[in-house]
Amino acid sequence: MTDDKVGRTRRGGASKAHSSARRQAAVNVDKIPSRAKGKAVSTTMDEPRPEDAESQDENEDVEENISEEGEEEGEEGEEGVDDEAEEADEEADEEGDDDGEEEVDEEAEEEMEEEEEAEQPPPEPKKPRKKVTRVTQGRNPPRVKPPPVTCYDGGPSDLSLLPGFGKHVAVPLWKGELQSRYLRVMNNGKKINNFKICPKEYSWFWNVVNASGLETLRRTNYNHTDWGLLTAFAERWHPETGTFHLPIGEMTITLDDVSSLLHIPITGKMLDHNGTSCTKEDGEEMCVEYLNFPISKCKKEFQKMKGAHIGFKALKDLYLDNLKDALKAERLKKPAEDVEFLRECTIRCYLLYLIGATIFTNKSMQYVDVIFLTYLRDLSLVNTWNWGASGLAYLYNYLDAASRPRCGNHGGYNCLFQAWIMAHFKTFGGRFVDERYTHDNPYAARFLPLKGPKFPGQHRSALDTMRMDEVVFCPYEEHRQTRPFQDISWYTGWIMCGSAIINPHLPERVLRQFGHVQSIPRHPDVSAKAGMNRFTIADAFASYLTANYVTEEMRGPKVVRAFDTVPGYIPWLYRVSHPKILPPVEADPPTHASLEEDNVSGECDVSEVTKKVRADLRKALDGQLNLADALVVIEKAYTDLEPVDAYLVRRKRKRDSGEGTKKRKKKKKTTTEDAGTSSL
Repeated sequence: MTDDKVGRTRRGGASKAHSSARRQAAVNVDKIPSRAKGKAVSTTMDEPRPEDAESQDENEDVEENISEEGEEEGEEGEEGVDDEAEEADEEADEEGDDDGEEEVDEEAEEEMEEEEEAEQPPPEPKKPRKKVTRVTQGRNPPRVKPPPVTCYDGGPSDLSLLPGFGKHVAVPLWKGELQSRYLRVMNNGKKINNFKICPKEYSWFWNVVNASGLETLRRTNYNHTDWGLLTAFAERWHPETGTFHLPIGEMTITLDDVSSLLHIPITGKMLDHNGTSCTKEDGEEMCVEYLNFPISKCKKEFQKMKGAHIGFKALKDLYLDNLKDALKAERLKKPAEDVEFLRECTIRCYLLYLIGATIFTNKSMQYVDVIFLTYLRDLSLVNTWNWGASGLAYLYNYLDAASRPRCGNHGGYNCLFQAWIMAHFKTFGGRFVDERYTHDNPYAARFLPLKGPKFPGQHRSALDTMRMDEVVFCPYEEHRQTRPFQDISWYTGWIMCGSAIINPHLPERVLRQFGHVQSIPRHPDVSAKAGMNRFTIADAFASYLTANYVTEEMRGPKVVRAFDTVPGYIPWLYRVSHPKILPPVEADPPTHASLEEDNVSGECDVSEVTKKVRADLRKALDGQLNLADALVVIEKAYTDLEPVDAYLVRRKRKRDSGEGTKKRKKKKKTTTEDAGTSSL
């Protein structure tokens, strides 16, 4: 039997082991059981005691020895048994003494615990729990979702064309909200106009720049842009169709507009980089290799611009340094490859600055993305890229953002945006026409715009009340000798500037800009199919004649008047769109019947139209007609008389409003004054 004194301490002194301590010691002698202060350790009664297990083993051994040995050994066994009995009696006496000591120890321990508990401060009273009052009523029913909006006040009443109209800026504007909203229009025109370029005698520079197809961008920049005018037009842009929705119909900036206004390429492969920017590591590698930008300065510039971007100031300084080094190397007659390297770096710096400050102007207006340097690595292939389509997609992307209420800045090439407005709308935006302009220059260089007010309130009202005769649908007829119409302008589908900027280009929605009668166009999803990526878009653009092309059948007849549309186009537009931004001043909004008169502008020769209709009817009556032919003749006569009906309604309204009477009185008064003057 072990005589270990394992267990608790009593005020610095070791206590004798009791039963629980002995059991713990048998499992792990090195572990000393811990006892929480003021708490007794519980024992397990079902576990066998170590002493009982030892005595049971000894008895089993004795029984086996007795059974195996003979009678002669029986006497010795009895003597052993007697000896063991005596030892057992002695052990029992000892255990009795130990039990007594344990009882004494346990009583002393209980007294100590009572003293300790008496010394401890009384526990703090618990705070009373706050009673939760409940209302004796039924549970709140689940919230019912509001019914989906199917129409809006002022249009559209049919959301099949513009399903996302609820997020458009036209919704709060119609309600009288956001009246003071305007866009801060980004424009780097002064940077380009004030840029000191190489003298003309540096043929190595100008030969490459002219061959790139981007040189004309330095001649299409304005020092000022009309913020209010561009804001008013951007508020009528709809991303689903890629067009401006105006009271006279849809219009947009097409590839033909880009070609005529800027004279940059609109054919070739569109820019197809992944994302909107490259990594810093790739950007640093390209800057060192293609711009001769020291790696230490490049890293510092990227850290300053917070990405793979080069500020315009740093890029201009780099251009001047490379130009100076190239001229110095040429003067010192250094190896030809060194001189050629410095020349190419100079040209790349200039072209990167040029496109970054024009067709790829971002909202910061401070830097250009290094990703565009990818397309300037081989200077002999710069003109093979479709800079026009990618620059147009870049502008479309910012127009998408500008059509949302929370947008405050407008990026993209806004000089192109303003030039398009001045070319197509005669009375919108202050401008001068440059008397020195010749058609050898881009059509955008013809205008010199004035700086207008930044608030668009006046322009909103003017656009809501615009007339057909204020629009020039085909302004480039005199310019075709310099920039002929290119068949790629009939491409319908997606255009892109990398994988992150993809927008629809749908010329079938603006047929009047191509000299054709405007018909009700098909849904945009038919032309710009869903699920396409940058690779499939590039393939569709390259093979546009097979499936992505506005055929002659889709174009329809040529216009007689520039604003001609098929019957029912204007009512259809007012049903599926929201052409007017502000609610009418009168109590009753215009109806679709009265909107047909918007399709007719100026005078209508009623007698000529009726004579033609009567002649057609007489010719049909003189022949032998069956029922089908008669219906065709009647339908044609009805269509031909429709402009007359609209014109007469318009004249009647003017007469009823007194406008015609005032004109007649004024004319009569003028005639009387002239007569009086002549009599004198």
